[in-house]
Amino acid sequence: MAKTLKVSAILLQENPRIYSAVIPGKWLITHSTPSWRIKNPKKGFQRVVKEKRAREIAITVINQGRTFPNSIVLATEKSALVYDNFQLGLPPKTLFLVVDGQHRLWAQYYADIEVSYSCVIHLGLTKVQMARLFLEINDNQKRVPSSLRWDLVRLVRPDDDPTAIESAELVYELAINPTSPLYQRIDLTGEQAEIELKQGSIAPELKSLVSSRRADFKELDFDSHFEILVRFLAAIRAVDPQRWKTGKSTLMRARVLRALLRLLPDLSTELRKRPDSISANEYVEFMKKVDLEALAPEKIIAVQGSAGIKQIHGLLKKQIGI
Repeated sequence: MAKTLKVSAILLQENPRIYSAVIPGKWLITHSTPSWRIKNPKKGFQRVVKEKRAREIAITVINQGRTFPNSIVLATEKSALVYDNFQLGLPPKTLFLVVDGQHRLWAQYYADIEVSYSCVIHLGLTKVQMARLFLEINDNQKRVPSSLRWDLVRLVRPDDDPTAIESAELVYELAINPTSPLYQRIDLTGEQAEIELKQGSIAPELKSLVSSRRADFKELDFDSHFEILVRFLAAIRAVDPQRWKTGKSTLMRARVLRALLRLLPDLSTELRKRPDSISANEYVEFMKKVDLEALAPEKIIAVQGSAGIKQIHGLLKKQIGI
């Protein structure tokens, strides 16, 4: 039967409790996860961490007997651990979230020797508080995938940015609701390479849409925004149903889809209707005019960034005659 691991530690803060501890690497990689979404620690690290970088750290740091200059940051929902005479007890079922230092820790997996890691452990944090801590540490380091940041916004729910919260909630609902044409078609955290459409690509466009004063979009509530999106996306899907089903439709590519979403206020103006009163069939009549060949990747390969989306939007307006 596995026993509680006792490690050297000091108490840095009483409430909430924060410890600085020295933990053996092989124990730590089996009792840590880089994402609560992935229950299997090994698969979690393999999805989040770049193998090449972890192997380089293993070769140039661990295998050379060197130490890391800073601590790995860990968090747990446990509110208390046994601490006595500078010894911290870590029960066998302990599972930490690695808030910072994923690559340094996973390098142990590829190293020839075992090392002990200096760790700062935050106790008694909810998943929301862990997400907030993750953002505080990583947001300015250009390492956080934009999709993961948007996913954390949905958890943290910043009071000063309600449209960002709604946008993240809309993307989440579009991804998990079986009635959505984008059901299981959006990578919410940027960790799923097999899914091309990322939350970080479409969330900013939805934020602009739900905050727009055009066609009274800003005045509508979350449910109305979601229903409008479902009807509009269903109309887009109807133009290229087979390739949409396989996730290979040109219309599902991030820049094209963002440009299509910009049509919603234009169509409301053209039809002289509130967006929540327009049916999917009415949208289909316009979407049938879209020239798929003109939107093929090789045709718009030079169109990049926000300016490029503006160009695609202009092209779409010409194609559907508005």
